[in-house]
Amino acid sequence: MLGFRFIKTRPTDYVILFRNGKARRHGTALSFFYYAPSSSLVIVPAGSRDANCIFNETTADFQNVAIQGQFTYSIIDPLKLATLLDFSVDIHGRYTGDGMEKLPVRFTNVVQITLREKLKSLTLREALTSGTMLVEHVRTRLKENETLTALGLELLDFTILQISPTPDMARALEATAREMLLKEADQAVYERRNFAVEQERRIKENELQTQIAVEEKNRIIREEQMNAEIAVQEKVRVVEETKMESARSLERKRKEIEQEKLEAEIQLEERRRELVANTSHNLIEQAKAKSEATRMELALLRDLSPELVEALLLNHMDAGSMVARAMRDLSRNADKIGNLNISPELLESLIDRAPKK
Repeated sequence: MLGFRFIKTRPTDYVILFRNGKARRHGTALSFFYYAPSSSLVIVPAGSRDANCIFNETTADFQNVAIQGQFTYSIIDPLKLATLLDFSVDIHGRYTGDGMEKLPVRFTNVVQITLREKLKSLTLREALTSGTMLVEHVRTRLKENETLTALGLELLDFTILQISPTPDMARALEATAREMLLKEADQAVYERRNFAVEQERRIKENELQTQIAVEEKNRIIREEQMNAEIAVQEKVRVVEETKMESARSLERKRKEIEQEKLEAEIQLEERRRELVANTSHNLIEQAKAKSEATRMELALLRDLSPELVEALLLNHMDAGSMVARAMRDLSRNADKIGNLNISPELLESLIDRAPKK
């Protein structure tokens, strides 16, 4: 009536009452009467708002990708935003300005430009696997974005729902991935077989090492046995050498004794030889002396008559010798003697008178 109107806003609505080009009242959840012919109402969303976005961008290797995401933002300076975008409403609270349509578009443009900066340095494969990195990049850059600060906006959250290549490239990547998976499967089979071979080789090596250790142990035992046998043989050799040395010493002693005996015998024989020589010399000298005496006697007797010599000899003979001489003379003249009788008594007496030896 008479142009006065009543308005009541929600807690998520920031209402501004302009009169004569100036903000007369502003705030959230306000209720008041205003004069419509001379007043303008602006309602700026005060709560957080969600917006979806789809971008078609080009990567560093000139491949197209489609990025589907969602971001959440809020208006931190409604008064500033109200001067930049039109959020006017009519008397029924319906928006008559285009601010609600332009606001998400401007925010989406800022997000797209920020993503484009990063995608220029990524290849298609990198872009398809860099969702988390792109989200962090957008969040970091938009916190300090001058455009959003000038509009009085703030990014609350940003997520990337999907990054998709073109259908042809998707099929190519699927084929490549399939080939890689097949190669990985073949590699897994190869590695599994290689692992089995490696395990078998290790088992063989362990068995070989065990055999080598056993052989080494046996070799050490054999060497110890050989060393023990060598030590025993060395002791036996030393004992034998000692015995041989003792035997040689005994033999040397025996030879020395025999040599001494031989030398003693030689000296004894030498003395005997000298004794025999002396004895022979003495006997020869005695014989010579006797011979000389006999010769001299015979020389004396040579001048005597045989009858005188015989008488002298008979004078020194005993009865037996004289009988023997008589018997010799008889035997010389046996052819002249006819019969000769010798009585037993005569023979007995001759035998009894014979000198006893």
